[in-house]
Amino acid sequence: MDRGDDERERDGGSRADQGRDQGRGQEREPGAPDRAPDRTPDHERPGAHRTRQERERNQRLEVREADKADIRRLSPYSTEQRLMGLLAELGERYRLDYEREYKIRDEPNDWYVTHVDVAWPTDRLVIEVYGGVHRKEFFDPTGARADDDRQRIDDVRACGWRVLIVHDTELSRKRWRAAVAKVENFLNEGRSGGST
Repeated sequence: MDRGDDERERDGGSRADQGRDQGRGQEREPGAPDRAPDRTPDHERPGAHRTRQERERNQRLEVREADKADIRRLSPYSTEQRLMGLLAELGERYRLDYEREYKIRDEPNDWYVTHVDVAWPTDRLVIEVYGGVHRKEFFDPTGARADDDRQRIDDVRACGWRVLIVHDTELSRKRWRAAVAKVENFLNEGRSGGST
């Protein structure tokens, strides 16, 4: 769900580096749901103050990522399949209640942000499933992926979405009930307008 290193280099560095350069990099505990401000100042939004060249690069990225999202929609990863099972257990229906591989845009600035694993567009809720590639040091020896993940989630929140990160280890048989409760609480609080 992330761009490759070669694309990152062509685009001028990681999103985390770009976010820090703009003074937007904020630390949040991974997996902790948080409500983004309803009125994020324009200068803090992902697409604010971008050059023409950055906008053109972003448009090309949006097309590439849309193609990848189509493939992921057809062949979800096993962790996404488990999350869909959890959502079905809660009575959530794919395409009726939620969307998979949903495109997030900073509309006021006409800027593509990312595709997220699962989204409830009317409630502006997002669930991301993080597998081993997001948490194991072997896959991220320099920490760049973790920085990119943090920046990506910050960008989604800056667009007014509430985000919950569920790790693959939470979707095991042993921890299933706790994961169901975590997701159910997130959805209930998000739909009622509460924050956690």
